[in-house]
Parts: sequence; structure tokens; C-alpha cells
Amino acid sequence: MTFPRLMKSGMRVSALLVTLLLLPGCLSALVDDVDDIILEFSPEGDWPQLDLGERTRSTPTLETYDDCSLLLEDLKNALWEQTLVEIDQNAYWNWASPVLRVGVGFFDDMIMEDGAVAEASMDGDVGSNGGTAPSSSGTEDRSGTYSETNNQESGVDEADFLKFDGHHFYMINNNHLVIIGVPEHGNLTLVADMELEGRPLQMMMDGDHLVIISSINSWNIPQDDPLRSIMQTSDGNWRSSNLVKYTVVDISNRSDPNIGRELFIEGSHETARMVNGTVRSVSHMWSHIPGLQTYPSLPSDYWDTESWEDRMDLWNTSIDVLIDANQLIINALTMADFAPQMHERNADGSLTTLPSSSSGDCSEFSGSADGVGRGFTSIMTVNLLSEDYTSEVDHIASSWVEVYSSGDMMVLAEPANDWWWFWRNSDYEDAPTSIPLTLVVKVKPVTSAVVE
Repeated sequence: MTFPRLMKSGMRVSALLVTLLLLPGCLSALVDDVDDIILEFSPEGDWPQLDLGERTRSTPTLETYDDCSLLLEDLKNALWEQTLVEIDQNAYWNWASPVLRVGVGFFDDMIMEDGAVAEASMDGDVGSNGGTAPSSSGTEDRSGTYSETNNQESGVDEADFLKFDGHHFYMINNNHLVIIGVPEHGNLTLVADMELEGRPLQMMMDGDHLVIISSINSWNIPQDDPLRSIMQTSDGNWRSSNLVKYTVVDISNRSDPNIGRELFIEGSHETARMVNGTVRSVSHMWSHIPGLQTYPSLPSDYWDTESWEDRMDLWNTSIDVLIDANQLIINALTMADFAPQMHERNADGSLTTLPSSSSGDCSEFSGSADGVGRGFTSIMTVNLLSEDYTSEVDHIASSWVEVYSSGDMMVLAEPANDWWWFWRNSDYEDAPTSIPLTLVVKVKPVTSAVVE
């Protein structure tokens, strides 16, 4: 696949100078390192600019793929366009000044480091600390004498951080599952306290089983966990920054809960329901592609080059090399590089990777006809409580979505265009208010529309 590109020059505004004036304290140390460099700016404010082509949107039609090669081509094109935009943004902000580039990288690193520390403090190893069972949790029938939590439709158990069955409270407290017995009204007794992996978010309940949904940050996976080697890419990053974990907990003995099935899917949790022991969940995954770069490798004397014409020529030459390298990487990508993967932890701690497409023809994948999202919203129906594991997963190519669900109907709302689509695309006035809606009936995508 050959992707078009063209380098030219355009006009640059004074945003760089404004930013530098607003950040004198933060950048003073960085300026000291480059204060001996004299840079000549273009008198017309020119900057090396890529021809990004025309970007328009029509009324979208939700299409189900029946050919993996067509789906892969659409994903590659979306990735290519986004990569070009990010290269163009780096040229706009950074080609004439090393200060802002270094400064932004510095702040990004601090944010990432702080975020990692914050998440690390919430992650813990799997374990349990069973409390002493009370002499009685109350054995009388309390049907109709208590209110349930958050369930709005009969037969549909909605995910929540707190559950109550009339005799016990089940509560997610930080990274712990806490079970509190109610032997009689007004009397509470700690029954069990179990530590959970990752950051527990919500849980669902069916009889003597809980299904706990947790978020796991890839960089917090223990070194000896085989999941870490699966998630880590060749460049030291992660296929996905997060995974959603579904943990089945057997609570037939409330004082000694036991972990059963553990299922992982790459991405971030959106919402979940349980109907007749079957979990219906929605998650979203955006994959990292190793090797792709959006900032060029510049010659060592680049910042010593005072002439803006010479400096622009050096930048353009470096961009040509960068684009060629990115094109080779994108051409070599397969569906496995984009699609979310599922993994089940076995009793011995090993992992079994489950296919993201069971048909082999990608008929489980859908997308808007002119969509630009290269992430996937995954709608999973899985029987976690049965010994005979069964699942059905549908993937919709999209950006991050908002989910509205009731019974057998689900509506997914997402921004019509990802953030990068708007870069230097100000002529498209209606874009900011257009939101495509994807309607899903019985977990099958059927239509798509735009509202303004």
C-alpha cells in the first residue's frame, strides 16, 4: 500500500512566542541550554507543511465486514492519516525551536510518571483474608423486606460497587472485596475481606457467584506474570495501556470466597450487565503500534543551522525518511496489531489466548462507512459461570463511545471525528456538532446515523 504525501510551506502564527512568554519560569533552565543558539526565523512565518488532503464526512452507514483485507485497509488508512497529522503538528510547533519541544516532553513525562505511581498504589496481588464467620448471618427468608441496589429491570443485574442479597453486603473497597453479614437488622459483622488484582470497578451477582470487573494498568503487571510479556511491545511500550479483567468469585461459603475463572480483554471498561448468568459488557481498546514515529531524527548540526531556508531543507529531508519508515511499518501490520485480544488465566497460572474473530472472515467487525476511528468498541456476551465457556464478541471500529443500554437494545454515541481530524480542517463548519449514533439490537449492530 502506497500512501500519498507532499511537503510544502505555509503560514505560521505567533503561538510559539506567546507560549514561551507564558512559561518563563518553567522553561528558564531549558533556555540556558540553548541560549547560545541563534535561530533565524522566516520573515513570512513559513513552516514545513504537509499536504493532508481533503477531509469530509458524509452520512455514515454502519457496515459489517465480510473480508478481513478490507477492514485492515481501512484501519491502515486511518492510522496513516493520523500519523501524517501528528507529523505536521510537530513541524508547526517544533521545527524552529528546540525549547518548546523539550519542554512539552518534560511535562508529558512528569504526567505519565505521576499517573503510573497513582495507579501503582491501587494495584495489589491476588489474595484473600477470610474473616471469621459470624455465628449466624440470619437464615430466615427476607424476600421483599429489603431493596436491591441499582437494578432497574427485572432479571437484569447491573454492575455496581455494592450488592445486597438480604443477608450479606458485598462491597468493593479500594482493591478489596468486603463481605459483611447481617445476622439481624441493625447488626453488622465482617465475614470476609479478599484482596483483588488491579483496580476493581464494579461487580454483578448471580446466586452464589460474583463477577468482579477490574481495570489493570499494563505497566503494573508483575514481572513474572506471563500477561506482561504478551502486553509489552518490541519498543518497550504496551499493546494497550489497560486491560479489563472479569473475575468470577465463588461465594457459596461467604467466609471463604474463592476465585474461579479469570478473563482479560485488552482495553478500558465502559459498562456491563448480567442476564441469567450471562455477562454482557462493553469495552474500548486503542492499540499502540511499535516503531511508528511522528518526530524526525534530525542531523546533529540542525539547531546550529542559522539560515531558516537551510534548516527547513534539513527538516523536510528528515521528514521524508520518517514517512518512508512509517509506511513500511504500516504496510506490514496485520489484524492482530489492531484488534483487542482476550486471554484466560488457567489454574496453573498460564494463559490461553482466545481469538478475537471466530469466523475467520471478520464478520464480527463493523464500522462506519467513512469513519476515522482506528480503535474498537467491543460488545461481549460471555457465559462466565458455566463450566462450558462460550462467548460472542462483536467489534465496532470507533473512537471512545458513550453507552446507553436497555434490555435488548444498545445505543453507542461517539464524536463524529477524532481529535486529529480537525487539524487544519477549519473549513468544515458542521464537524464539531456531528455525532454518529450506532444502534445495536440484541448485541448485533444494525444501523448508524448522524445527529447535530
